[in-house]
Amino acid sequence: MRLPWRRRLIALPLLADLLLLGGALALRPALAVPPPTGAVASRPAAQAPTHVVVLVIANGGKFVGDDIGGALVTIRDAHTREVLASGRTHGGSGLSNLPTIDVNRLQDIPDEEAARFEATLALDAPRLVEVTAFGPLAAQAAAARATTTAWLLPATADADSNRVVLTLRGLVVQIVEPPTHFLPTTPAPLPIALRANVTMMCGCPIGPSLPWRPDDYQVEATILDPAGGRHVVPLAFDADAPDGAPSQFVGTWTAPTSGIYEVVVTAHQPIHDNTGVDRATVIVP
Repeated sequence: MRLPWRRRLIALPLLADLLLLGGALALRPALAVPPPTGAVASRPAAQAPTHVVVLVIANGGKFVGDDIGGALVTIRDAHTREVLASGRTHGGSGLSNLPTIDVNRLQDIPDEEAARFEATLALDAPRLVEVTAFGPLAAQAAAARATTTAWLLPATADADSNRVVLTLRGLVVQIVEPPTHFLPTTPAPLPIALRANVTMMCGCPIGPSLPWRPDDYQVEATILDPAGGRHVVPLAFDADAPDGAPSQFVGTWTAPTSGIYEVVVTAHQPIHDNTGVDRATVIVP
């Protein structure tokens, strides 16, 4: 329905005023609306300095300390693989009577006087990490790797929660005689003296009066001759080793012909299922 001409004349100024008012409102900035009473405003979580302790212990032995070079510890984010901290364990091998302390499955192994790696991480929430230990660093030919995943809790949590203990399996086996790439000048048949130093991964020695008894270890040398033959020589504990040194296992074998011989010494501790291996070569003229 069309308005009478008089009403149209009145409506036009009113429409112009409304258009001007709408433009003015559009040019005004929006006003911030405060949150309702009791609402929590969003803000970034604060990062808390979080202390982490990592200890490395030999399977059936003591902690891996300075006397065996320690162990290299690396802490990574389990998802992104970002390295969060890395370093070597420093300190001793633990309490002197550690091998005789009875600990049930619900108790932690006592770690007084034990080598450890410590780091401080900035965490704002629980974080899943991968912790790796490689060692012992003073016997890298025998070194092994142990890895576990663990949740680290921010500093507001129990301080003892961020303690990780890794266990290195195996034995340190080092062929003392013959040295690798041994070049004797005496022609075949040549008697070859065999001597190996065998210890726990913590460097703990083997001896009749020690917690680690020689009878608990099976040590032997397998000799591979130039024709592909295999010769197994048991190695016995040397109670008369020079300077009374512990951990020495010895034997002898005669190379019948000239050629390159490979010597493989293996040591096995059935009670803890630990095994170690070392190799050397002899070139007989």
